[in-house]
Amino acid sequence: ANLAAHSQDEILRAVQDEYFNRYLFQLGVAPTAANKAQMMKFKPLDDCEVHGVWADDTSGFASALRIAPPLRHRGVGADDGDSRALDKGIISHLYGEADDIPVQPPNVPGRTIFPVDMEKMFPEEERIKAPELLAEVRRLSAEALERQKRRANPGSTVPGANLDSDQRLRFRQELEMLKSKYILPFACERPLQEGSKRTQLVPWEPEGPLDMQLGDAAEQVAEPLAVEIEQIQVQIKAWVQNQLPLELLSFRGRQEPQLLRDLRETLWEHEVCQLIGLLAHLLYWLAFGCCRQAELPRLSQHALQGLVAASHEIWVRLERKHKNTKLGISLAMPCLLLTLKYGIEVCFESQYPSLFGEKTGEWCMRQALIERINSLLMRLFDPDCTLARFGRLDATENPFNLYKKLDLLASASSPNRTRLKQLQGRANRATPLVRAALQAGQEGRGGIGTEHPKTHNLLGNSELGGCAPLGSVVTPPTDDRYRDKLLKAAHTRVGVPEKLPVLREAAAFRRGPPSCGSQSAR
Repeated sequence: ANLAAHSQDEILRAVQDEYFNRYLFQLGVAPTAANKAQMMKFKPLDDCEVHGVWADDTSGFASALRIAPPLRHRGVGADDGDSRALDKGIISHLYGEADDIPVQPPNVPGRTIFPVDMEKMFPEEERIKAPELLAEVRRLSAEALERQKRRANPGSTVPGANLDSDQRLRFRQELEMLKSKYILPFACERPLQEGSKRTQLVPWEPEGPLDMQLGDAAEQVAEPLAVEIEQIQVQIKAWVQNQLPLELLSFRGRQEPQLLRDLRETLWEHEVCQLIGLLAHLLYWLAFGCCRQAELPRLSQHALQGLVAASHEIWVRLERKHKNTKLGISLAMPCLLLTLKYGIEVCFESQYPSLFGEKTGEWCMRQALIERINSLLMRLFDPDCTLARFGRLDATENPFNLYKKLDLLASASSPNRTRLKQLQGRANRATPLVRAALQAGQEGRGGIGTEHPKTHNLLGNSELGGCAPLGSVVTPPTDDRYRDKLLKAAHTRVGVPEKLPVLREAAAFRRGPPSCGSQSAR
């Protein structure tokens, strides 16, 4: 009765829709309208066999319909061309395009590596050493990996990275102060006046007087410098242990902290403080001797020569102590020179706070004092300024630009200070100690020990490039006692056995044979 109310087309569409739903469900595909429309293009029911199913024989209507696919879908008639096209079209729509995946095993060549019998291949001695060699290889590999990490991430290898934040900040502030005063080339770039952002390049003068004209303030320095070695040692020890930024001056020291601890202990020893006191007194009489009134006593030239000789003796002992260590030339000697400069400034600051104090003194006076400290130590110990710089600080772009400007200024100031002359002079440079021992009694070339033409020529080549003349500090001593000290210090510096000529007999021989009168007198 219900079927009679519907047309044959409606019944066919209902059967077809139900067939599509079940067919797609069996395939695991959603029975959407689009999927059903795609199946309609191939008219699958046209090839299917439709059978009626009766529950009993009394009814005139079938209770169910059985739709069987064609035989080709059941594995029969697979060679039919239409079935291949039909199957591919439905599968490509429902599942998409796919390529065949080969599953056959790959063609692998035969085995070429076989286990090695270490006992047969290597002798017993080499097998015993194998663990040690392996440990060494691993250590070197770890060091190489660490270097690669430092290059890839420079921020993690900044000197002082293992310090706490407060100590790192304090060290960086102290380093900036030291750079502005004593470390080349930064110390040559100075502000025009206190607090000014405009700067000027002022090279350290290798010659000329060290006098300071104080004007009305001359009375404040009338009292000579009076600082005890114990007082210097207390101040230097506190500065070296708490403020000297060694970790920011060397990469090597951060890798081996014990080297820095040992170096700190040597920078405030008694000899270092004694040398600071000698140099501070020498600078006082060289810089402020002109400010003393005529009736006040002054230090004689002979006494100044004694200060220079004693300073060279101590410097040679300290140099011999440090130059053969791991950090000797690269860090220890520059730090020693830096400590000397700082100690001299501390002596003047504590003795004359109204002139050179950091807070109570005058900026121009402090700058003038720092210029003379740098010039004095350059003329006495470091004529080429090799110890006034640090390789760690030179490895940036700005120092190279400053060095170029300083070379141009030096070349413009004198034809003897060109870059070529400086290189020639450094190749033949004689230390101030040797020149002081040979050029006795002369402010320039010549002197008691330079009569030999080769010696005279070597000393002339040594002064190329604007090397400071000896008379710019004090005239080299003629006293045999001071000359003996200088010659002994020169022998100690190079490690030559101490065997000095008799200076008085050598001087008598230079004066020539005795006259007739002297022979008759004998």
